[in-house]
Amino acid sequence: MKVIDSSALVKYFTREEGWERVREAMLEGIVTLDLAVKELANTLWKKVMRNEMSLETARAVLRDIIEEKAIPVEGQDKYIAKAFNIAVEHGITVYDALFIVLAKESSLEFITSDKVQADVASKLGVKTMII
Repeated sequence: MKVIDSSALVKYFTREEGWERVREAMLEGIVTLDLAVKELANTLWKKVMRNEMSLETARAVLRDIIEEKAIPVEGQDKYIAKAFNIAVEHGITVYDALFIVLAKESSLEFITSDKVQADVASKLGVKTMII
C-alpha cells in the first residue's frame, strides 16, 4: 500500500506523461486523502472547459472514484495540525503537507509528481517515489 497525492492521480486519469508508472503503483495498492478527490474533480472540470476531455469521460472518472470507491479515501481533518507545521517549516502548502503526513503517520511510501513536495517528504524520512 502506498499514499498517492493529487498530482499523481491527475497524471493517471488525464493520461499525462508518466501515467503508466502511476498505474503500476496503483496496482500494488494505494490510499489517498479526500482532498485529492476534490483536486482531481477540479482538474477534470478544467479539462472539460478547455475541450481537452469530454464531459462523459470526466463524469466516468468521478463516478469510478466516488461511487465505485475505486481508490480508498481517508479524511484529512486529523492531519491538518501536523500538516500546517510542516508547511510552515518547509515552505510548502498545507495541501501538499497533508499527503506527507498521511504517508508518515501510516509508514507508507509516498507517490507524487511534485519535486518540491517529494524533497520535503524525503527530508522527513518518508520513502518517496516521484513520477
